[in-house]
Amino acid sequence: MAKDICVRIGRRIRILRTERGWTQAMLADHAELTREHLSELENGHKEIGVRALEKIAQALDLNLHQFFEGF
Repeated sequence: MAKDICVRIGRRIRILRTERGWTQAMLADHAELTREHLSELENGHKEIGVRALEKIAQALDLNLHQFFEGF
């Protein structure tokens, strides 16, 4: 179950990122994360923390409610 939610959140991050035409490096820079960490999150290999999730949402100019819309 935990893996499933990690994969689903990672997929959501990737979709939102690619809709903006951003590379992983661009989003990582805006969210103040490493590209490697972002890659692990997008691929569901790491469980995302609340702070990292908030940083990613803010970098994408979204609040957490908007991030999870349609999730």
